[in-house]
Amino acid sequence: MAKIISIIVPVYNGEEYIKDTLDSIQRQTFRDFELIVVDGLSKDNTLEVVKNHPQPVDILLSEKDEGMYDALRKGLDRASGKYLCYINADDRLLPYTLEKVVTKFEKGNYDIVFGDVNYISETGAIAYTYKGVNLSHQAIRNLRRVPFAQQSSFWTREIYDRKGGFDKSLKYSADSKFLLSICLDPSVKKGYIPHPLGEYRMHGNSFSVSVTDRMTAENQRMRKDLDLGDSNIARYFYEMITKVINARGIYKKLTYKGTKF
Repeated sequence: MAKIISIIVPVYNGEEYIKDTLDSIQRQTFRDFELIVVDGLSKDNTLEVVKNHPQPVDILLSEKDEGMYDALRKGLDRASGKYLCYINADDRLLPYTLEKVVTKFEKGNYDIVFGDVNYISETGAIAYTYKGVNLSHQAIRNLRRVPFAQQSSFWTREIYDRKGGFDKSLKYSADSKFLLSICLDPSVKKGYIPHPLGEYRMHGNSFSVSVTDRMTAENQRMRKDLDLGDSNIARYFYEMITKVINARGIYKKLTYKGTKF
């Protein structure tokens, strides 16, 4: 039976934090969701943690893949939800997240809904919060990036299919390309929820830390492919807007003593 919302969790060797991720899903106040875990043949105890967790998994795939975005495509192709999201196996959702997201979608007929994001430590303590910013498609073109976090974003099945999903030929920036392709479309209706919806865990073994240089190079190619704005003045203007809105979070980030990745 189809569910209202589908959550995809891609994972490879994620035994250290995936229990915390599944705990956050189990605590959701909205329960009409399906959980799909896509494992890339982990060599640690990831599968044992998933199978023994009290949060039921509706679909569990464990097979070799071509990277995280290939795993995501596999999971999303099997998803039955009207609304979709993914969360990495070291991140978390807030207990009220799905309830607020579905309510927002249903009331406003949005294509994509997003909120704020908490940055958390290795132990799960909140270090600081960044607010999502609901900019126009032209402002985002000039900004050259998505002004909210993937961990706090949710989208409809219809817009996912229309935009072609995640480009699995990209190894590091397919989520940015996908979200940008949505946000650059002037016909898309975006909804902002002024609360943290997702939590990004900062730790030295995270995927983004290990591939920073390659990620930067691929992001530059991706932005060129999307024909983003080339005015640095416009870019700095919109960056300043996001920084003013996030002044408190930026201060806490600058004074935070733990791992910042």
